[in-house]
Amino acid sequence: MPPNRPEVEAPYFSVAVHKLIVMSVTTLSTYQIYWFYKNYQRMNQRTGGGGSPFWRAIAAPLTAHGLFAHVRTDARSRFIPVGWSSAGLAVIYLCLTLICFFDYPWWTLALGSVFALVPVQATMDAVNRKVAPGAARDDRYSTANAAVITGGVALTILALYLTRLAQLFFQALVNQL
Repeated sequence: MPPNRPEVEAPYFSVAVHKLIVMSVTTLSTYQIYWFYKNYQRMNQRTGGGGSPFWRAIAAPLTAHGLFAHVRTDARSRFIPVGWSSAGLAVIYLCLTLICFFDYPWWTLALGSVFALVPVQATMDAVNRKVAPGAARDDRYSTANAAVITGGVALTILALYLTRLAQLFFQALVNQL
């Protein structure tokens, strides 16, 4: 009989890249806050400190570099190749999230901010596979996920419609002046 070995927890939040993309785009990027929260929470557990995972996740466009640099350093210390720059991805992420303040249709480009997280998640997956190969991976869509996706798609369509409608309204108002 083989000895019982305790299950090793994955160092990072383990979510499939496809799920990260789908959930981020269909929730108008709010899933990214959850993603950052879970990763900051795991990072704090391992390092014994940090800051509030909640507030760091809320301020993710400003705090992302810290997480990205930690992941990069951790992966390289485990001899996992990393082909991205933590500062470069953090700047791209910040710029893409700030686009949400632009007018229609440009604000929709902010939904692409998730693609700055993809290389980081791929590296996290590589670390997770090396450290905890048997750890669970979040790669399926639950009923709750499906409901959120459905509601998110409807909300995204509504947001597109309303922002376009508001733009047309203000253009008509300016034309009347």
